[in-house]
Amino acid sequence: MNDKEKELWRVIDNVIKCCAIELPDGELSITREDVLGKSRAENLVMARCMVVEQMIHAGFSITTIATVLNRTVSAVRHLSKMAYTYISTSRVYRLATAQATLLNKDVEPICI
Repeated sequence: MNDKEKELWRVIDNVIKCCAIELPDGELSITREDVLGKSRAENLVMARCMVVEQMIHAGFSITTIATVLNRTVSAVRHLSKMAYTYISTSRVYRLATAQATLLNKDVEPICI
C-alpha cells in the first residue's frame, strides 16, 4: 500500500469515527463497508458527503474519489453539492465536519 492509499483510507476512517455511534457491544454503527456500499440511509449518505468533502480538501481528484467510493464522477459531484446543503441545514453535520477537519488537519494536500 502506497502513501496515497494510506492517506485515503485514513481520511475515510476519520470521517467514520466522527459520524458513527458506539454500540453497546463496542462496535461502531457505521463501518467502512457501509460507507463504500450502496445504502441510501440518511446517516450513510451524510457520511459519504463528508468523505467527499474531506477528500477534496486533502487534494484527491474527483475521479479518484469516484473510484474509491465505487460511484460515477457525476454522483461524486452530487454528493459534494449535498455536503454544502447539509452544512447549511444540519447542526449535527456541522459538528461532525468540524471534528473530521480537526482529525484530518495533518493530511497534506497532495500536489505534484
